[in-house]
Amino acid sequence: MSRSTEKPTVLLVHGAWHNASCWDSTRAELKKLSYPTEAVQLKSSGNAVTTHLEDTAIIRKTLESLIVAEGKVVILVMHSYGGVAGTNAVHGLEAAARQEKGEKGGIIHCLFVAAFLVPKGGSLIGMFDEAPPYVYTDPQDSSFLLVKDPKDVFYNDVSPDVAEPWTSQFQPQSTASFASTVDSVAWESGLVPCTYIMCEKDQGVYFWLQQKMLDRVTKESGKPWKVEKTDSSHSAWLTQVPTIVRLIEAAASA
Repeated sequence: MSRSTEKPTVLLVHGAWHNASCWDSTRAELKKLSYPTEAVQLKSSGNAVTTHLEDTAIIRKTLESLIVAEGKVVILVMHSYGGVAGTNAVHGLEAAARQEKGEKGGIIHCLFVAAFLVPKGGSLIGMFDEAPPYVYTDPQDSSFLLVKDPKDVFYNDVSPDVAEPWTSQFQPQSTASFASTVDSVAWESGLVPCTYIMCEKDQGVYFWLQQKMLDRVTKESGKPWKVEKTDSSHSAWLTQVPTIVRLIEAAASA
């Protein structure tokens, strides 16, 4: 397939406590449609970091490999905490910005899946009015956060049998990744169209919080976002694969 007809590469970023395998079903469906995909593994899930920027560096390195080295067009998909680390990695790699300089490739769309939209100078934990009741500090190591009853928080719309493979893979999440401040956001420049998938049954990033964050960023950017509401728990990558794929295809077509 020539570069002119090659489909965008889809780069997928997982959320806190999880790993890259949560995107396996989405990647399988995209493969059927001839979309190349990559899924990064974030360091903060299972390892102590000093800031979320250590995760951003992983995403940025992958983006630069795809865009700068190979000239590929990319759709960036971020779930939950992945929105914090991912949005920090976009600046300068927007397709529109690269095109102005005569450079190939770049990010053509950002898809946020029940993701945190943290403003510059803000932190993930700062998005909550008070500490979420489902998160607690690891009694064995205060540098990590754990989740009370992850089945109810993240998989409340599926059976225990469906949720179990994912809860059994849970990793402690580095506390610093939630507390460090964002210094760049993908929507500020207005160069990358954005879509947000809202999850109405979300008990992690509450629906009211998703709406509050969306209201703020659309006002800041001065541009409307495409918004898709789903009757889903937080883990839309498990229950809403067709929706995610459909929106990726729409972004590619646009």
